[in-house]
Amino acid sequence: MEKVKIKHDTYNDGFIQYGTIEIIRNEKMVKTGERIKEIGILPFSKMTIRDNDNIVADSLGYTINEKIKVPYRELPKNIKITINNGKEVFDIVKKDSSDRRNLYLYLQLVTNAKEEYND
Repeated sequence: MEKVKIKHDTYNDGFIQYGTIEIIRNEKMVKTGERIKEIGILPFSKMTIRDNDNIVADSLGYTINEKIKVPYRELPKNIKITINNGKEVFDIVKKDSSDRRNLYLYLQLVTNAKEEYND
């Protein structure tokens, strides 16, 4: 009898938290900050960003700061991601899945436009 190898993926680099941006206001309704209103959590594995990934990103006008693999699922549009409860917030600039078992997320660090223009 032939032994059947069961292949399963591991996601042992931590957890991502994903959700939408929620504006924080003080009692006078003045915006004091933003935070992510969490929708869900997924385990992930960090992946290597290939040269081809960077070439495609450059041609489409974005930067890939992180590439991760998570279990396949449909994710809502326009969500933000934090990694391991970190302070850095990422946008998903590309999603890829060839086997419907893993979902590869190409992440770009979100920058604050106000900080960019205060030179």
